[in-house]
Amino acid sequence: MISCSDALHIIEPYFDVVLERYLEAGWDRVRHTRLRCDPGMHDTPRHFAGCLLSGKIIYVAPELVDLPQKTMLGILAHELGHATDFLYPGEFQLRGTHVRHVEANPQTLKGWKRRDDDSVEITADFIAEMVLGTPIGYRGPCQLQNLGVPNRPRPLGLR
Repeated sequence: MISCSDALHIIEPYFDVVLERYLEAGWDRVRHTRLRCDPGMHDTPRHFAGCLLSGKIIYVAPELVDLPQKTMLGILAHELGHATDFLYPGEFQLRGTHVRHVEANPQTLKGWKRRDDDSVEITADFIAEMVLGTPIGYRGPCQLQNLGVPNRPRPLGLR
C-alpha cells in the first residue's frame, strides 16, 4: 500500500489544477481548502474522499492514486464542489439538471440546511460541472465520479 506522503505527492498536482479552476471561476473561499490524506478513508469499495462540512479540508484515501486519471479528477472536482457549497451556504439552488447561484438570505439558507443527502451530492456534481464546463458522470461497478466522461448522472441513494 502506498503511504499518505507518497499519495499526496501524486494527488496534489491534480488537486491544485482543479482548485485553480474554482478560483478562476470566482469562488475565492476555497483558496483555504486543504488536501489531507487519511488511510482510513477507503472504508468501502467506493469511498475514496470526503469533505468536512466546514469546507476547509478534503480527505483522500491513498488508494485514490490507483484510479484512472478521469476518475481521480472527477472525485476531486466533486469534493471541491462540496467545499464550495459548504463555504457559500445557501448560495446554490438545485434546479433540475443544474445549480443556480443566488444571493443567500434567511429563506435560501433555511432550505439549504434542510436538503436531503441526494440533493447535497447532486449539488456538488453540478457545482463542479458549472466550474469546469464538463460533466461529472458515474461509471464502473462502484459508480465512481468521472470527469468529462459522458455517462449516467449520480444514482439516487448512492453513498
